[in-house]
Amino acid sequence: MNLLHFSIHLHFLTGTLFLLFFNSVSLAEVEKTESNSSSLTDLQLAKRDAEDFEKLAALIKPSIVVVEGVDRIGREGGRGTGFVVSSNGIIATNFHVIGEHREFKIRFADGTTYTPTAILGIDRENDLAIFKIDAENLPVLQLGDSDKISPGQSVFAIGNPLGYSHSISRGVIAAVRELEQGDGRPLVQVAIPIEPGSSGSPTLDLDGRVVSILAIKSGGAMGFGVPVNKLKSLLNEQIPVPIKKWFTIGALDNTEWSSIMAGSWKQRAGTIIASGLGSGFGGRMLCLSAQDTIAVPYELEVEVRLDDESGAAGLVFHADGQNKHYGFYPTNKSLRLTCFEGQSVYSWNILNTVTSQMYRPGQWNRLRVKLKEKGKIMCFLNDELVIEITDSSLQNGKVGLCKFRATTAEFRNFKQAKSFPTSLISPQTRRKIKNITKNITEFEPLSEQDLEQLVTMGSSVPQALKDQALILEKKSSNLNQLAQKIKDILLVEDLTQSLAHEDENSVDLLRSALLISRLQNQNFDLNTYLDKAERLAKNIASHFPEKATGEEKLKILVHQLFVEMGYHGSTLDYSHPSNSYINEVMDDKEGLPITLSVLFIELANRLELPVSGLGLPGHFIAMYRDESKNKSREILVDPFGGKIVSRKEASQITGLRLSEKDFQPSSKKDIITRMLRNLIQSASTNGDASTRLLYTNAILGIDPKDSYTRAIRAMLHYGEGRYLEAMKDIDQLISENPGSPEMAPLVEIKNRLLKKQIK
Repeated sequence: MNLLHFSIHLHFLTGTLFLLFFNSVSLAEVEKTESNSSSLTDLQLAKRDAEDFEKLAALIKPSIVVVEGVDRIGREGGRGTGFVVSSNGIIATNFHVIGEHREFKIRFADGTTYTPTAILGIDRENDLAIFKIDAENLPVLQLGDSDKISPGQSVFAIGNPLGYSHSISRGVIAAVRELEQGDGRPLVQVAIPIEPGSSGSPTLDLDGRVVSILAIKSGGAMGFGVPVNKLKSLLNEQIPVPIKKWFTIGALDNTEWSSIMAGSWKQRAGTIIASGLGSGFGGRMLCLSAQDTIAVPYELEVEVRLDDESGAAGLVFHADGQNKHYGFYPTNKSLRLTCFEGQSVYSWNILNTVTSQMYRPGQWNRLRVKLKEKGKIMCFLNDELVIEITDSSLQNGKVGLCKFRATTAEFRNFKQAKSFPTSLISPQTRRKIKNITKNITEFEPLSEQDLEQLVTMGSSVPQALKDQALILEKKSSNLNQLAQKIKDILLVEDLTQSLAHEDENSVDLLRSALLISRLQNQNFDLNTYLDKAERLAKNIASHFPEKATGEEKLKILVHQLFVEMGYHGSTLDYSHPSNSYINEVMDDKEGLPITLSVLFIELANRLELPVSGLGLPGHFIAMYRDESKNKSREILVDPFGGKIVSRKEASQITGLRLSEKDFQPSSKKDIITRMLRNLIQSASTNGDASTRLLYTNAILGIDPKDSYTRAIRAMLHYGEGRYLEAMKDIDQLISENPGSPEMAPLVEIKNRLLKKQIK
């Protein structure tokens, strides 16, 4: 036997011992195998070694899981790999695989799936995570010692590269080195192909022991893994977090809603999404409002959209929190009012089912119920009364939402009040708009006589009708664009007016931030989030000791908001637009430094704590400053990190040496403008010129003298061919800065426009 094959044989001898251990083979049998090995030919030895590796891989495979997550807005996200480290259901993977407070599930090779029950530990610095599933007697991978590995050592990995589940790759350890020299974080460099889905894969030696966890692709067939000894440290420092507390993206706010009869209810960006089958008969599932019930008479309303009209979803009222309630909902393109008096279908009483031309399948439909004395119930669809009935079977209870069968339903703008206006658009307004747009032809059904006349006109009629349809479509498109333009102008005016106060204390920063969200997401109720802030503040205040100092209250606020409630910085989806919309930040409990700071500041102010914002270079934080006792007490809070920091730590976060000037509070107008500039940058990165223009208009609405932003808007108009608008901004800039050398490029553009005879 030559030295090369002898070396290979020694490597796989340990693998053989591993296999024999799992198969309860005695030590004598191992010795027998070893004593006979010298008589094997090179081909026989290579074949046996390959068979041993195949068996080893087969033993490892049942311990490997596919980790499947969702993205920021709840859609299917990426995939990664994990592996079992404890037989009672503890799984290890990379932190970036499970995501920051994202929902995920795992799947074993036999197809068995689990949803995690708890997050046991997170190590962001080393990109590691461990979590628990409800399972016992799982096959465990043994952990090796990463301090004892060496370059050239043979290893293999099992993972899910490019979605190919439980794929096996062989390679060697190339080196153990720091990714960035001096960062103090040595990684295991491996010569193994790494692709999306490989993250979290165990790298194993030929004894079947984990030596690293794959995390970073370096290029080609090369990558880096986290040393397994880092995982051992995390396993010894577990801090369990219940999964309901960990999942914040799309999680239903239990201070606003409570779901019963199972099913899935998600809440984000002002929309509630119901999916899956409920545990009630017919897949019935309810989501009841936590608001105080209003005494009859009252009204409730919601907009609903079904992805499958064979299902049903709508409003619930007079609910007892179990099986009894009324329901008004669309089903199979009809509208139905039912009294549910129990669990069984035999206890359900369908009070009325009607059809209505006002119903828009697959689109948003507004449902409204008016409840009056003596059991009178009036049900409306898109402002049209469709059902009116008297029934006193149930007389009080909670209100909320319901869904039946397998459809997915979306709800938005749920509200209840003593009364609502009959229509948001008055007849006078409708007449005036119709008069302005009277030149647009309305389509009316043809009489039989007209139809016959068209037929006799010959074969040119179909094309002529198509041409007319194109004209009407163009007019419709222009009207929709006009409607959006006017809506944008009105929203910018609302934002501008919200900041137009001489006394800054009169500015409601949270409301102004919510108005920014309205620029792109106009389908949420702004007051819902203002009320939510009040509830959050009230909840936090309930934890204050009777005679707590301001500093003690501040620390409780930090702990409750960032530890107990789970608000956190978006480390994995930092540039996602949702992080800049304060309503989505409040729903998802995830955001940017500035949006989390705005929420923190507003909650602090509601708790009568003197907190303001600090616009540090490249980072935004909050500052508590108490000057009530002849001495200033300053505490800095980094909401993105969820903790109190010192000035030195603030400098480290920014990477700059900060001066006293940097610690001067930002005005609320400056905070809103900074939020808008973040959104402009995001729109610019995504190549979204129309959105960029919208936010630019908002900044100029707040500060018309902002020459820099006006010049940007002029360039936007010019680049999009809107020369008249560009000329207006250029003329204003030149008139405000006559003779300035900075105006030279604008003067040149103006001359070009004049040559184009733009007036």
